[in-house]
Amino acid sequence: MPRKSLPCNAINKSDLANPRLAPALRFWVAHEATTGSVNVDRRRTEQWGFSLVEMMMTLAILGLVVAFALPKLNYGAYRVNGAVRGAAGLLARAQRMAVTEQNNVNVLFDVTHQAIKLHEDANDNNQVDAGERVRSYPLGELVVFGTGGAPTRQYTPSPISFTRTQGGSLEIIFRRDGSASENGGFYLTQQNSTSAANARSIEVIKATGRTEWYQYTGSAWVKKF
Repeated sequence: MPRKSLPCNAINKSDLANPRLAPALRFWVAHEATTGSVNVDRRRTEQWGFSLVEMMMTLAILGLVVAFALPKLNYGAYRVNGAVRGAAGLLARAQRMAVTEQNNVNVLFDVTHQAIKLHEDANDNNQVDAGERVRSYPLGELVVFGTGGAPTRQYTPSPISFTRTQGGSLEIIFRRDGSASENGGFYLTQQNSTSAANARSIEVIKATGRTEWYQYTGSAWVKKF
């Protein structure tokens, strides 16, 4: 007598889960599937995912988006904004140190190395003596002192308007009462920048020692902090 094939819809998950029927059914399905007698419905166990071609197409599209978007990003502005916040933070830190330690803290502008130095002047003689700490902080990558072609905001067009010096470097001094030695400021911009909009101005108020900074938008100076 010819063998009859079991309809595919006669096999379901409940049968396979039955502890009495499962061993026999699994053996039968494995045997009959090799002969093609059973059409196992794979739709219930089909796994969805992305093919290699789809993944490559997605990566190619993302690459095109990035290629068009990156040139429009103004990295110079990001660098200068980071540098001006860091410099303003150093001035505020120098003021707090002067009040806390009750001695002058000198802020020196190292134009040669594009850095700002903090000198804790324990005896207030405006000289670096033995035991006095001096720390140097670079402005940041591709950031320099200068206006970058922007017009002068309030003080002289020089990159640094302070008049006092120590060891050949221009400086401003924060005193124990929190005040500063003079009104003044300095400019930061991106190295070799062709855009005046990358210029920033940091200014110090003598009476209070407060630090403010401004951004040049291309047409006017705008106070940011």
